[in-house]
Amino acid sequence: MDPRVKPEGDGGAQAAVGPLASAAPGEYNDRDSPPMDRVSKPLPALVRPPLRWLLRRWAATGRKSARLYPLIEKFGPRLATRPMRSRLPNGCWIECDFADFIQRHIYFEGLWDAVEAFLFTRLIEPGMTVIDAGANVGQFTMLAATAVGPHGSVHSFEPVERNFARLSANLAANRLTNVHPVRAALWNEDTELTIGLRADLEAKGNSGGWTIARQAGDVARLATPAMRLDTYAAAAGLKRVDLIKMDIQGAEPFAIAGGRELLRAHHPAILMELYEPCLAAMGSSGRELWEELHGLGYAAWRIDSSPRRCGPLESFAGVHYANVIMHRGALPAGVTGGWERRTPKRWACGGWRLSPF
Repeated sequence: MDPRVKPEGDGGAQAAVGPLASAAPGEYNDRDSPPMDRVSKPLPALVRPPLRWLLRRWAATGRKSARLYPLIEKFGPRLATRPMRSRLPNGCWIECDFADFIQRHIYFEGLWDAVEAFLFTRLIEPGMTVIDAGANVGQFTMLAATAVGPHGSVHSFEPVERNFARLSANLAANRLTNVHPVRAALWNEDTELTIGLRADLEAKGNSGGWTIARQAGDVARLATPAMRLDTYAAAAGLKRVDLIKMDIQGAEPFAIAGGRELLRAHHPAILMELYEPCLAAMGSSGRELWEELHGLGYAAWRIDSSPRRCGPLESFAGVHYANVIMHRGALPAGVTGGWERRTPKRWACGGWRLSPF
């Protein structure tokens, strides 16, 4: 959901911190973690720690992140030979494999999609029920878990087995017992699907790029369970759903279709990605997605890196790429105002203050 990298089929109570709590951010997890799968010419061991520190110090300023990004891509994969631990701004530990595109940006920038993550947390109140569709390794899931608190719940869907394993490990390490992880894709029927990852995204380590759409150049394909959100909600006995985060590579219209009953009954806000090429690859379009959601009574609010460029959308016509909040009723004041361009970026690095870099 980060505008710097278009998807092209490419992502309350404080948590009780578990087994990872004794390690400082940036320490190796030699006991539990295997070496990273793809490390190209690691830099000398003596220079890796100071370079990691410098990149994170830069990120913490919130300044000139567009210049920081290419440096992370150039040097990040070479700055560790094993996964590294970091803290999210809510205090949760997360283990980051620098060979993975999303995980290395979580480590070096505090969060992936900092603006979206910041606004996501401002949509949450204690006691809410949150759905995370396309959870990857659990960044949004863990942010939601502490924000909803012990009387709320998070239901996290991730179809890629490797991502799901890392998600489950992160949840266990932080003892987040109010999260219900599900290895499945959200879809418009209960079935089994095959998803694929393009060769260029595999080379980049982009674990968020798996898609149901068939594309030339897929180098990896895997089968995954898929289900309707309405089916899951009924089976789980959900009495309320307040917020859905959805980043599922063009499958959004199908997931919405599989959750119509839930949307009509509970009217949850939806934080989602809109990317026309991904929708087109799935045989859909922004226009069709707008008609579906507008027909359910939703309005759209566009997210941008600057609050001055955020605001209502009258339709998805002409929108090539955007992150949007679909909502019924007024959005919280903390979403529509009270922050400036650097606020989310600095907030994203806030967990690092809990102990030294």
